[in-house]
Amino acid sequence: MRVWTRVHQPDGSRVWKPTSSDQGNIAWLQNALLLQLGESPFWADWGIPVQQTLVSRVWPDYYLNLTQRRFRDIFPSLQITRRDGGDGADPMYDISILLNDGTLHSSARQSFSQDYSQTGPWS
Repeated sequence: MRVWTRVHQPDGSRVWKPTSSDQGNIAWLQNALLLQLGESPFWADWGIPVQQTLVSRVWPDYYLNLTQRRFRDIFPSLQITRRDGGDGADPMYDISILLNDGTLHSSARQSFSQDYSQTGPWS
């Protein structure tokens, strides 16, 4: 499958680039997690209800679980778990992905390539 994503350039601009294989699947997952619920005209039931979450302060664990189940056939293992904040702060989630070649990618690793994501590389 080919996924089109925006790649950040050193001058701050972004260009569209096709990705495929594992990097394309990771970009697809990232883009699905960035969607607002009902934002896509084609996939209206995909996304996270960000506004409702901010107002109600009920974390979107259910919608993250739905996203995790949608991607269960693409990755051998995908785990999205909420990190304990304890102080009522914004929710933080850890993402751990086992790719088809056996490598493990985690959201906690600074070397995880997010160049193909619309959010840009991690700082």
